[in-house]
Amino acid sequence: MRCNQRIPEGRALNSACEALFARAARWGGRPAAGRICQILKDTVKPGMKVLDIGTGPGAIPFHLKKRYSDASFTGLDISPGILQKAMRGQKGNSGPVAFLCGDGEALPFGPQTVDVILSFFALHHMDHPEHLLMEIDRVLKPGGILLMIDFRRDMAHGLYRFLNALWKTAFFFTAGRSGFEDSVQSAWLPDEMDSRLKHIGSNRFRLHANPMELWVMANIGESDA
Repeated sequence: MRCNQRIPEGRALNSACEALFARAARWGGRPAAGRICQILKDTVKPGMKVLDIGTGPGAIPFHLKKRYSDASFTGLDISPGILQKAMRGQKGNSGPVAFLCGDGEALPFGPQTVDVILSFFALHHMDHPEHLLMEIDRVLKPGGILLMIDFRRDMAHGLYRFLNALWKTAFFFTAGRSGFEDSVQSAWLPDEMDSRLKHIGSNRFRLHANPMELWVMANIGESDA
């Protein structure tokens, strides 16, 4: 698939889609956390501060807390309604996760105070991703880790058709039946992200692309991408 003109999806979820998104995020939270653990391995040390941007219902930090129990986890999201679901989800999880309502383009952290920053499929909500990246550059410690994964708008056509059919089958009778299509159409192309990385003037970030995704990374080896 290639949609030459990006179609913005918007920054915050509408109320009709919050419950749907929370359910989908919970389904995907465990495999996403497992994938992150495979990539990061043992680089997350006790006492490190980990920030998940666009955390939704907090499924990813909840599962990561089981692996990295001595690290401190914070989930940040712009939608108050979805964060209420995250805070209710604390019960029965392996350890506390802090949740903040905030904007990725104005992170509520001081300079060089965060060790690890994660963001899964939130970048396409940003109309100015360079603003987010400049904020990440500001708050991430020297030598800090960044793992940001999102769709690419020109994902392989066959893969897009397959995944979109799965989504529509699962959510056809809901307000979010076009959710996968909307997200891909609002995603960024590799050359668009490359130009924004050059714009911010930092040499700490690297861009990687596979047939489905764009990755923006810092201090993660090529063999892990």
